[in-house]
Amino acid sequence: MKIEGGQSLRIVAMILAGGRVGELSVLTMQRPKAALPFAGYFRIIDFALSNLMRAGITRVGILSQYRPASLIEHVGTGESWDFVGLDRTAKILPPFWGGEAGDWYQGNADAVDQNWNFLADVEADLVLVISGDHIYRTDYRELIEAHLDSGADFTVAVKKMAYDPHYGYATLDSANRVVSYVEKPDAPRDDHASLTIYLANTKALREVFDSEPGRRGELLEFGKDVIPYMLERHHVHGWVYPDYWAYTRTIPMYYEAHQDLLRGRIDLDAWGVRTNLQDTLVASQPPARFGAQAEINGSLVSTGCEIEGTVIRSVLSPGVRIERGARVVDSILCHNTVVEEGATVCRTISDKHVVIGPGTRCGAEDAGAITLIGKHGRIGRDCTLEDGITVLPGGAVEDGRTMERPS
Repeated sequence: MKIEGGQSLRIVAMILAGGRVGELSVLTMQRPKAALPFAGYFRIIDFALSNLMRAGITRVGILSQYRPASLIEHVGTGESWDFVGLDRTAKILPPFWGGEAGDWYQGNADAVDQNWNFLADVEADLVLVISGDHIYRTDYRELIEAHLDSGADFTVAVKKMAYDPHYGYATLDSANRVVSYVEKPDAPRDDHASLTIYLANTKALREVFDSEPGRRGELLEFGKDVIPYMLERHHVHGWVYPDYWAYTRTIPMYYEAHQDLLRGRIDLDAWGVRTNLQDTLVASQPPARFGAQAEINGSLVSTGCEIEGTVIRSVLSPGVRIERGARVVDSILCHNTVVEEGATVCRTISDKHVVIGPGTRCGAEDAGAITLIGKHGRIGRDCTLEDGITVLPGGAVEDGRTMERPS
């Protein structure tokens, strides 16, 4: 790609998309977190792929090892993001066995190291490593220009935010050089949190992996291992990102990102986010249909939905059906969920192909905890699921049952 000034660089992107975290509970039992549905018919990895597309970075490796089938189906050939053609590719890179490297990925840096041939094949000058489970819009060309202008060997994108134990934190000097970095500290040293967006000179990163600690398997994670190691030997720069960014590592984070969508903080049209419409079956869905008694307020309703009841501050994926007298409030209902007549669903996340029986109540409008129903869950007639209840994928709740939270 060419950047400002006409300089031509060979840049390869690696998307970290392989993990499952327990905090996402039933939503990632059958898929990696990057493949989670978002905003109706998108998947979270769409944000990373769309950002790369806009920046003109056309060689993309997707590092995945946990149940990658849904991710493979969704990315396909990469055509939806213009990654098909000469010098264009979007390739899933699972763990492999054979040669000097080969094993399950032991960390995000190890995953890049094991797939170094993907960079070496095109003699990449820079490698951009990004997470596949973040919600944001950016132009990576700004990051690349800041990296080159600083003369750094490694640049980490950071954002000023309050302390959260899920993040690593960097301290920057007046020139935005990183002078210290701690991954997930007990208490923050600074308020610049890492966004898991890294840009490295391939020569410098290769030297790190080939170092004595690298050969001993001690440099497996970028945040915990590689950045502290490089701080002692290389120039590490901090690129401060000023705009909206959301992490979807936990159920509350995933839920809050959807609320930000409904509040207008996430503008999918303005951001130019693309998805694979064939994978999500959007292309074959009819327009949404609203019955005479339907009431919709502050919600996102996808194609193929049929609404006869009430939907308030909720996000509905394609094919969701809300029957007469049913009420859905502050909820996220994934593809082909059915809420039958007279049911009430509040602060609930349902995965795909869930049926909630007539007269049933899930969650409560003033509840602190979110109710979760796994894929293909079946909730019977006149049931009560208190706030915070989790139904496993394929689970069934018999008619009339009340499920209470453990005291």
